[in-house]
Amino acid sequence: MDLLRTLVEVERRRRRLDGAMRAAVAEAERRGLAADTGYPDTVELLTDLLRISAQEARRRIECAAPQVRSRSRKVWRVLAAAS
Repeated sequence: MDLLRTLVEVERRRRRLDGAMRAAVAEAERRGLAADTGYPDTVELLTDLLRISAQEARRRIECAAPQVRSRSRKVWRVLAAAS
C-alpha cells in the first residue's frame, strides 16, 4: 500500500512541475528572454540552460504555446474593452 501512495504522490508532483515548466517556458517566450540574453531563439536558450536536446526544447516550447496564445488573446480583449 505504501508503494501505491508513493506512485500517486510522485505523479501528482510530476504534473505540478510539468505545469510550472510550461508556464515558465511560455513566460520566457512572451518576454523574449532569448533575445534579451543573447540567444538567437528560445530553443537555443533552453538547450544551453537546461542541457536538453533541441528536439526536447522544441517540444517544451510547443507544449507552452497554447498558454502564450491564450494569454495574448486575453490581453487584446482587455485592450479592446478599454478603448
